Amino acid sequence: MLLRSNSRDLTYPHRERVENDAEHSYQLCLLAWAIIEMDKLPLDSSKVFKLCIAHDLVEVYSGDVPLWGKTGHTEKAEREARALLTIKEKFNETHEIASVISEYKERATEEAKFVYGLDKLLPFLNQLQTNGLIWKSHKVTKEQVLEKTYIFAEVSGHLKKYLAEAIEYFKENSDNLLKP
Repeated sequence: MLLRSNSRDLTYPHRERVENDAEHSYQLCLLAWAIIEMDKLPLDSSKVFKLCIAHDLVEVYSGDVPLWGKTGHTEKAEREARALLTIKEKFNETHEIASVISEYKERATEEAKFVYGLDKLLPFLNQLQTNGLIWKSHKVTKEQVLEKTYIFAEVSGHLKKYLAEAIEYFKENSDNLLKP
């Protein structure tokens, strides 16, 4: 599979290129590991790492739908469901990869909720580091950023303090982060 061939709608701080799904999954693993260790969370690290690695594998077949993009949102779930079927066919339906992806999509465990929330919080944190580059390019409003961030990141109680700190920083600096 070519996870690294899928570009995402996120530019790195040095702005030379956009992130790919493999880099995103790797960064997600590292951040999850750091938070689990620092906060001594009662989560199965092995399961968390598998979820981090597998969560976007469907995008190899369905493509990424940028959060702030104008198209692709209505058919995203259907395309990802077809992609999961393709993965099941390629890896044999009994293979763990498909069940890990399903666990993530359904947020069936505390680990899946944690990874899902962190997956939604991470791009927000990256935008803070890039001075809102993608927000600016999509002409996103403060209200839109807050609405999307709250909806997704509040899925896991383990992330509340990080979400609160990031949102406080965003509110204090939103003029700078959103205006071209």
